[in-house]
Amino acid sequence: MARQLLLYFILFFSLTGISQKYNFVNWTVEDGLIQSQCGYICQDKYRQLWIATEGGISKFDGRKFTGYAAQEGLVSNDVNSLLCDKAGNIWAGTNYGISVFNGKTFKTIKLSNSTVNNVTAILQLNDESIYALNNNLLFKLNNFQGQNIKISSAPTETISAIYKTNKGELLAYVAEKGIYAFQNATWKEIISQNDLGKTVLIRKLFITSNNDTLLASNSGLLEVKNNKIRAFKDKNSDLDGINILCIEEDIKKNIWLGSDNGAYKIESGNIMRFDSKSGFTDNSVLYIYKDIENNLWFATDADGIYKFRENTFTYYDKSSGISNTIVMGVVQTTDGNIYAAGYGGGLYKINENKGIEPVNNKGPVLADSKISCLYADDENNIWIGTIGKGSWIYNEKKGLQKLVDKSTGMQVRGANSFLKDAQGNMLLGSGQGIFVIDKSGNVTKLKTDNVSVSAIKQFTSDSLLVGTSKGIFVLDKDYKQHSLKKKEFENSSVLCLAKKNDNLWIGTTDKGVINWNLKTGKIINYNTDNGLPSNFIYSIYVYDQQKAWIGTGFGISNLQLNNKDEVQAIKNYGRSDGLLGMECSHNCLLKAADSSLWFGTTKGLFHFNPDADLTEKNQPVVLLKSVKLFSSDITDSSLYQSLSTWFRVPNGLKLHSSQNHLTFEFGAIYFTNPEDVLFKCKIEGIDKDFTITNNPYIIYSAIPPGKYILKLQAITKSGAVSSNTIEYPFEIEKAFYQTGYFQLLVVLLLISTGALITYISTRRKQKRKEILEKIREEEFMKLRHRTAEDFHDEMGNRLTRISVLTDILKSKIEPKESEVTKLVSQIKENTAALYNGSKDIIWSLNSQNDGIYEIAEHVKEIGDEIFHDTVIDFECTHNIKAGSPLKLKLDYSRNLIMVFKEAYSNILKHSKATKVEISLEMMNNKDLEIRIEDNGQGFDSQVIQKGNGIKNMKNRAGRMNGQISVNSTMQKGTSITIFLNNIFI
Repeated sequence: MARQLLLYFILFFSLTGISQKYNFVNWTVEDGLIQSQCGYICQDKYRQLWIATEGGISKFDGRKFTGYAAQEGLVSNDVNSLLCDKAGNIWAGTNYGISVFNGKTFKTIKLSNSTVNNVTAILQLNDESIYALNNNLLFKLNNFQGQNIKISSAPTETISAIYKTNKGELLAYVAEKGIYAFQNATWKEIISQNDLGKTVLIRKLFITSNNDTLLASNSGLLEVKNNKIRAFKDKNSDLDGINILCIEEDIKKNIWLGSDNGAYKIESGNIMRFDSKSGFTDNSVLYIYKDIENNLWFATDADGIYKFRENTFTYYDKSSGISNTIVMGVVQTTDGNIYAAGYGGGLYKINENKGIEPVNNKGPVLADSKISCLYADDENNIWIGTIGKGSWIYNEKKGLQKLVDKSTGMQVRGANSFLKDAQGNMLLGSGQGIFVIDKSGNVTKLKTDNVSVSAIKQFTSDSLLVGTSKGIFVLDKDYKQHSLKKKEFENSSVLCLAKKNDNLWIGTTDKGVINWNLKTGKIINYNTDNGLPSNFIYSIYVYDQQKAWIGTGFGISNLQLNNKDEVQAIKNYGRSDGLLGMECSHNCLLKAADSSLWFGTTKGLFHFNPDADLTEKNQPVVLLKSVKLFSSDITDSSLYQSLSTWFRVPNGLKLHSSQNHLTFEFGAIYFTNPEDVLFKCKIEGIDKDFTITNNPYIIYSAIPPGKYILKLQAITKSGAVSSNTIEYPFEIEKAFYQTGYFQLLVVLLLISTGALITYISTRRKQKRKEILEKIREEEFMKLRHRTAEDFHDEMGNRLTRISVLTDILKSKIEPKESEVTKLVSQIKENTAALYNGSKDIIWSLNSQNDGIYEIAEHVKEIGDEIFHDTVIDFECTHNIKAGSPLKLKLDYSRNLIMVFKEAYSNILKHSKATKVEISLEMMNNKDLEIRIEDNGQGFDSQVIQKGNGIKNMKNRAGRMNGQISVNSTMQKGTSITIFLNNIFI
């Protein structure tokens, strides 16, 4: 017991910085962790963290936890160890075996037949072989089957730790034997245990970047020196007797140790202990893990997990000794001391050990006052403004003095700001205006607008700028007020001012930061649209022409501009950086002599060294976490080729034309500062430019058919681009009516429809025309019929009467008048001929005689009548059936009859034939071939061509769209062939 007390006494005085708090960020079940008793942490190929707990395992992406327990298939909720293998599987070692999770299902592995399969370690070598410690025995796993591996020559052996070196070599610690290495396919003892004793339990092996071998044990930290295991010794560092549970090395090569009472860091021979007083835990730290971004993660017993990042913020709060965590002022005096003031609790000083302690001047200075501001002048004085309790001056040698007019005894009730101007006078800004304290201690209230003064800044060598709740005005060397006449500043509530060379920086309550270039007159506004976390600006420190630190209402920002004073990058610091006090205090920003920054916030005093910030090298990793159709998961496997294992992302996505509403969910792993991540995305084929947003969801609706590629990156507000870029191709098929074939079909259909409409219209017109023609034809037929009847009756009666009258006249003429008798006979003959001729006309006029059969029979009747009582033998044949419905076109029958009569007449008058043969042959119910042949004397075709008979026949044949050929040979007869084409109705 005495030894332990002595040890803790030594540690107490060797530990540094025990009163300041560090950048530890904690997550517990309240944040979504499945259970707060954590024992192991690893990182998968997507950089997600996996945490082993006594209630299952949790996956963490920096924003959200996802839990897996027995109900999801885990063999046991009590998980001891984890492995994220190269294939992406998660191996969980429990008290009842191993569960392997492939992203969808768990597979259980039992390494022995024992009821208890206590798997305490799992690791994978470079050749992808996997080893596990089960019940303190080593097993090698092949195809999810375990094979027990014997290491030492002892009949029974207990293996308490295994370790993979940076070179990929496997080490194991065998109890009561020592350290063994697997070399050239055999196990060799490389370090003997010597005389450690049976009570020493080796929990972990670790080899540092300097190749030092460390061992975590129940009796402290051990090391290998000169091939022997001994207690760790490094300058004044002594950890003998501390129960060490785990070991890790940070990016600065500092050694971190987890114990059953917080954590320790060994840095340059000094030991720093981290517990609840430093913002950490007092409970056991079972595992420490360094992620790819060099953050340190701590798995603790009952306090969840912690993250620590080097070189960000340390802070002071109530546990550090501040009675009120609202810090309203921080200054550094000319002697190098840093002071801070609380909004109640008095004045504090940072001591040599970076601790904070109250300033005493016969008791705590202004402990009962609400201090509103601090100002350090060039004479080592601190000017203190309070609310309602006056203004004060503190000097370490002179003590505390109240600010009182030496001649009148007038007191100033309080102050918001101070400034010692170029004339050596002190100006005090308050809610009642501006007061001047001259070198003799006299206090004068200036005649200015009755507004609350929040900031005073030297403008030129003989003028001052004053920021108020109503804008900005200028004081000349005589302290007379002048307007700036800048509408950009009118009625703006100004909180702080900063000046660097030709640029004036103005912090407001609603417009963010206003940058006025005094040389060019250009005024630019920087606000949340440019990336600032808030438009409420409490403090500004400009350390370069284009760089500034800004304290806002929601975190601290580092603003960097280009040569045109445009925003080049903004890095915001918040909770993940250890800045628990997100709201800064008014004019409470200090750039110390060592270039470090001090910020007063509503949650304490924060300290930061920007020159040692290691976060800028880290890059986020961007993830496509899901693709949803109409806001639902895509479950129809016919729409994609495969589904990603860990995320609901369908590969080879091919959607129908109506499936055109997609939601893409993004993610980014950036444990350095998850809130600092933005997404840069566009869909090639839809977007012209990239969209930058902090929204992890983006929706595209009514996407037209086509092939697309989603391009996605993650970027930080400080300009770091993700180490990977996602290109996700997908396709939306054309609707059947959008395909080229369909469009061609539509064109053809339209053409066909147009043609059909034209055809129908033409047919209708033709039909109407045919109907009209039929009506006219019927009327004409009726007219012909009536004409034929009337002509027959009238002509026949008249000619008969003439014939009768000639007979009467002839009976009354004397026989001796032979000439008269002859003339009367001629009249009668002509009358008879006219009657016979009129019969053919009357026959043709009758529409009932238009049928081809009636015409053929009439042609035969005419021939029989003409050649009757002659020497000519007449024969007429045809192949037309009686009752045939075919009729000749209008006027064809008349022309056809006249052709035959002309032919008959010529034969009778000129041929001297004894035989005439006529044939009519109908072909295909549309054409007619006629042959007229005689055996007469024939004629000379050259002579006859000059006559009218043949010519008339050809003319009439031409009217019927026919052709006629005449062949005649002297003394052999004549043959006439007539071919009529398409003559029927």
